[in-house]
Amino acid sequence: MSATSGISPFPFLPQQRVRLTKQMLGNQTRKSILYLEQNFLSAVQRVERWAHEPMAKITELLDLQLLAIPYSSTHIGEADLNGEYRDELVQFIQRISRGHRFEPYWRVEETQIIKAFDTFLDKDPAAYQKEDRDALSPSVHDWDSDYSASVFSAATGVGRRSFYKQKALAELLKVLPQWANKARTFEEDIALEISDAARLLVLDSSINSSIVETMRYVAQAKNAGPGTIGAFFQSAHFAAVPAVQLSARLFSAYKANLRLSKTAPDPASKKTQSKLSGFLSDIQHAATYAPYCDGYFTDNAMARLMREKRVNVEGDFGCKVFSAKSMDDFLAWLEGIKSRMTPEHADDLSWAYPRYRDLFRKG
Repeated sequence: MSATSGISPFPFLPQQRVRLTKQMLGNQTRKSILYLEQNFLSAVQRVERWAHEPMAKITELLDLQLLAIPYSSTHIGEADLNGEYRDELVQFIQRISRGHRFEPYWRVEETQIIKAFDTFLDKDPAAYQKEDRDALSPSVHDWDSDYSASVFSAATGVGRRSFYKQKALAELLKVLPQWANKARTFEEDIALEISDAARLLVLDSSINSSIVETMRYVAQAKNAGPGTIGAFFQSAHFAAVPAVQLSARLFSAYKANLRLSKTAPDPASKKTQSKLSGFLSDIQHAATYAPYCDGYFTDNAMARLMREKRVNVEGDFGCKVFSAKSMDDFLAWLEGIKSRMTPEHADDLSWAYPRYRDLFRKG
């Protein structure tokens, strides 16, 4: 029965005491997933003028239960380096997410690799079967309650994190001249990046060791020999893992652009160092989370890289990429989400959120 008739669809429930949920109303609307990188979130937090209009539209779509903006552990890690503004920024990030968050990047990568390895052992096709649950809880599509809870904690290990960030930047600056002068093709760079990713997974860090250990258990359960792990890392199945494939494309596209540049960036330049200070984490963000998003807002340089045909984020993963330079497109995309709201969805919202009834029925 339509809610507009004035008769409750659940007359047996005490309407003032029980919150109607999406499931109770039988609503099947899927939220659009948007990833906002730190540059946008920081701009909103600093009340920069260019972010006012998109933030107003974003807030409306959040209220209409048409959009979700999960945050990631990488957001918090980057915020930890914001000094005195850190706590305020973290609180804002968690508030705009309304309690939704992505799995940590290393867990997403592990899930993807174990799934691909299982498929490899079963001799199924190499194409990766992406599922939202690889990176997100199904609850991201539930309607938000009046209150959301996120665990707030103070920054820890800031000095260590800053040290490793500076160390990674130094290593990146060291290889820039090599990248600019190498005569490899884009395809050769892709193969090299994937090979390096396999080598690092086998040799480096306790997290990566955990991945390999899990693979051993999977191999044993399927009576596969230990040699299958090495064979997997050289297979099309590993190359098709989204985090591996997209990272390889992004690095390879950047290298190709360096080779085409008339003037190679100077590693000693403060300008170069500033531009590349967040480059590695930007690659990690995009490679991990863009495949699970409908929209992705990043800085102008990263957006150009993600939009390149050779990277093909939108074509292969269905994710539209935006930045401050494509603000009109971003606003149109947000407006498009609202325009697809059905009368049934608005009607359901008027029951679930009575205080917004007039707004939702007009919407």
